[in-house]
Amino acid sequence: MHIIIVMIFIAFASKVTALENCDILGSLEADPLKKTVPVKFEDLQYLKLIDACTEAIEIQDHHIGRYYLLRARGYLRSGSYEKAISDIKHSHDLGYAAATFAFATLHHFGEAMPKDLTRAEFLYKLAYSNGVKWAAQGLSILYKDISFSRYNLKLSHEWLEKF
Repeated sequence: MHIIIVMIFIAFASKVTALENCDILGSLEADPLKKTVPVKFEDLQYLKLIDACTEAIEIQDHHIGRYYLLRARGYLRSGSYEKAISDIKHSHDLGYAAATFAFATLHHFGEAMPKDLTRAEFLYKLAYSNGVKWAAQGLSILYKDISFSRYNLKLSHEWLEKF
């Protein structure tokens, strides 16, 4: 009986460790649901992050949107853009608001996918309406971009004030 209890405890501790490691290694400042201190993009230990988040995704059956988003940060840092985009889209499709913000950023700056400023605007607004305050800064930057069809300095200032 004691062996079974010890085995259950070890299995539970292992699960908690995987979930915590994903959060600790990849925490995103823009995520209103972050669990730990944010990690700067340039400081990401992407191999450890990808492994920890993959394990977290495999053992967790709820709230996995965050783990897909954090794993995507690892993929972005490693240069695996297709995998990163796939994870961000999946997290967004699961309704994880910080992933919606990340998806908007990808569309806005066009570094890992083609630039689409209209789609970025829509996604930033959706993220903001779901509690991601950083989306206001994204909208501020977007509205002062003269290449954007809805260029508007007044709106840019209004969104900056919301940040």
